[in-house]
Amino acid sequence: MQEDRASSPSPAQPKHVLLVSPFVFSYHESICETLRSLGYEVTWWDERASSASIYKLALRLLPAWTRLWSERTFTQRLNQLDPAAVSHVLIIKGEGISRRMVQLIRHKLSHASMGLYLWDGVENVRGAATILDAFDTVATFDPEDAARRHWTHRPLFARGASGTPAAAAGGEMAYDWCFIGTLHSDRHRVIHRMRQRYAARYRSFVFGYFPGKLARALRYLFDWSLWVAPKGTLSIKSMSASQVQAVVRSARAVFDVEHPRQRGLTMRTIETLLAGKKLITTNRHILDSDLYHPSRVHVISRLEPELGDEFLNAPFLPLPAELRQRYTSEVWITELLGLQDAARHRTDLAAAPPRH
Repeated sequence: MQEDRASSPSPAQPKHVLLVSPFVFSYHESICETLRSLGYEVTWWDERASSASIYKLALRLLPAWTRLWSERTFTQRLNQLDPAAVSHVLIIKGEGISRRMVQLIRHKLSHASMGLYLWDGVENVRGAATILDAFDTVATFDPEDAARRHWTHRPLFARGASGTPAAAAGGEMAYDWCFIGTLHSDRHRVIHRMRQRYAARYRSFVFGYFPGKLARALRYLFDWSLWVAPKGTLSIKSMSASQVQAVVRSARAVFDVEHPRQRGLTMRTIETLLAGKKLITTNRHILDSDLYHPSRVHVISRLEPELGDEFLNAPFLPLPAELRQRYTSEVWITELLGLQDAARHRTDLAAAPPRH
């Protein structure tokens, strides 16, 4: 069992969060650290029963087989928890969790509130439709999903958002734009178009990551642009956080290409802007965000990317302190748990006998 525990809470008023989330770029570690700083005990579970590439592939192609594997794993984990000690259950994405498993968590941890947070479009989360009604609250980073399904819209957060932002890009930089991230959908083809169009004009740094050899092999079958990628720009090993920071500091702008079925803002988007760096993105939904300003963000076409000196050379308008605060992990998690508490309070009132 994968767990992350802090000191024991008061038995009378437990503040213990069961966090179930994907293992992606150590985001779960940031959330756990934030919860502890707010006084919560934390137990973290990977939402998937295994991190092996074969399991991830089976999750997509053989869901019935992986469901049985996951249910057995989660049942073992649940049996090791003290039901009375858990006050909140927060599941992020939940792609690897079956309806039966969510119902078992609900039954076993009957005193805890349960919330689901989607940091992907609902159509990209396999099995999401089968578990939605088991939660007290559902929140999402996707503005369209929130409006259409009457969920709470809560954008993602930026790690280190409460710190002092870096100085805006200026002077001589090693790169005009950079991209560091996982390769999915048409992402590399968009990067290839950008690189080919401006190879002689702008200096770029590209590091595309595959989560394993199997994922790399499959992507090579369907994406011709990978075959002509410059040497050293593709890898199955991710860059360290310090390496990523060093590259971003040396670039005038960061390039972001969202999934074609995604509307919400990625964590890369938010962290880039709060770090005082310019953003080049294909996500037009940022135009409706409070983070948007033409000095900070340039939206391009996936098929015909356009980039000019006017944007790169314009002074970066810093974000106000109150806006930076909104995108801290502390405010993000406080809002999500607050929604759960409010929903559970309404449920308790509805279940209480009438007063005479």
